[in-house]
Amino acid sequence: MDEKGYAFTPLAFLLFIPVIVIALSYGSIVNELNDLSALAIGGDVTYNTATNIYSAMEKGAADAGRNGAYNATRNVIDNNAFMTDSKSYITNNVMNNMNDYVITACQRLELETGRQIYINNISITNSTYQVFKSGDVSITQEDPFGFYVNIKGGIPIRVEQKDQVFEGYTPEMKAYVSIEGIEDPYIWINSKERISTVIYKYPHFIKDPLGNDYQFHYSTDSDGKRLHYLWECMNGTGNPSEIYPRPYYFIDPNGLSFFDRLENKTSASSTSASNSRMSTFVLGDPLYEDHGSNAAISRLDHEYFAGVGGTQIYLGTGSNQIEMREPDINGTPNGDIFYLSSAYKTFFDLTAAHY
Repeated sequence: MDEKGYAFTPLAFLLFIPVIVIALSYGSIVNELNDLSALAIGGDVTYNTATNIYSAMEKGAADAGRNGAYNATRNVIDNNAFMTDSKSYITNNVMNNMNDYVITACQRLELETGRQIYINNISITNSTYQVFKSGDVSITQEDPFGFYVNIKGGIPIRVEQKDQVFEGYTPEMKAYVSIEGIEDPYIWINSKERISTVIYKYPHFIKDPLGNDYQFHYSTDSDGKRLHYLWECMNGTGNPSEIYPRPYYFIDPNGLSFFDRLENKTSASSTSASNSRMSTFVLGDPLYEDHGSNAAISRLDHEYFAGVGGTQIYLGTGSNQIEMREPDINGTPNGDIFYLSSAYKTFFDLTAAHY
């Protein structure tokens, strides 16, 4: 009987029991859901921390590769001495820089996330720890204007926070490193420190089914003094800082790779793959005193330093015929006469007597 005098039958009383049970269960479910949500959010942070470690490794590889390439060129230029094993020098440089970068990045992640990070089962708070060791990092080259830093997979990663643990292994990673914008020590030293060149890709190269990949044979300008795009390749980036024009570099299976240039290799002594080689031009005849009366030396870089003879390219016909000249310091076609060997005239489709 309630306070108003109503009597409850046994059946009516039983109807209240599920309500009480549901109310008690609901409170327990809410608590469990809160716990599960916290666990899920924490798990996301733990997982994201692990993926950020992978990203740090990849970015560290690219940055370290560029730094290693630059340091190698400075080492050659500053010491005026070529290397014997440039790949090993750059690989060791990359490995050391990646260790510093990844450990610093992981220590920052620990502070930001409250997680503990272990790589190779060693806490990254260990200041003497080396994440990458000899054999974990290698370099490969598939085109002339950059190389890949390869990181071996299978390095164990563990991220911990209370009852949440992520464990896994690093995948194989491959980061591309551009060498464009880096000084070429090969030309600087071989020209007796007279010619500064910076590696930039010739922009008009195409894979032409007719074989005219370089397009150097195109017609002259209205002044009749320049043969496109040979002139553009020679003039390159112009004359920054009022130095001699810096020609572009172009793909050349008979040329020298970046690593060959650090080691002063020749086309014959190079062991680089043909698809990783390039060439450029040496303008201004910086070794004129070594050539004596013979100024007709091919301006193709490795031929120039080997003293390979060349012949002129003639523009125009009859009384208007002139010899094509290099850019001068002002970027006008009034420099020295431009010479190429017969082999490279054929290679560039420049065998015609005049244009």
